[in-house]
Amino acid sequence: MITEDYCSYEVSKLLKEKGFYQDCYSYPVYWMNGKNPVLSFEGNDDFPYEQNEACAPSQSVAMKWLREVHNIYIMIDKDFATTNGWHYFISTKDMWENNVDKSVQQESNNYTYEEACEASIKYCLENLI
Repeated sequence: MITEDYCSYEVSKLLKEKGFYQDCYSYPVYWMNGKNPVLSFEGNDDFPYEQNEACAPSQSVAMKWLREVHNIYIMIDKDFATTNGWHYFISTKDMWENNVDKSVQQESNNYTYEEACEASIKYCLENLI
């Protein structure tokens, strides 16, 4: 069965710290105390969003937020040359417009696709925002 992949608690907390905030009830999952993700209830306007809680957006929503809000672009690519795993490449609009070669490319890890997504989102939150 194919399922949606959600950001880990660590990445969800970083997203919250960096300003990612949308009504938590619009996401099917949230983290409470860093434990297993909990299902939220659609339409619950009183949904808790306390300090130790964070919405768990899908990895694709987090990557879209980075792209649309911060002009950070992530590409996940298959690494056939060395590990046959996945790696990521990060660039920004500023890099393109100013012709600055400060793009980030992570190689040599045998990531799954989802692990590469998670690692790239985390890198952006810790180093680029």
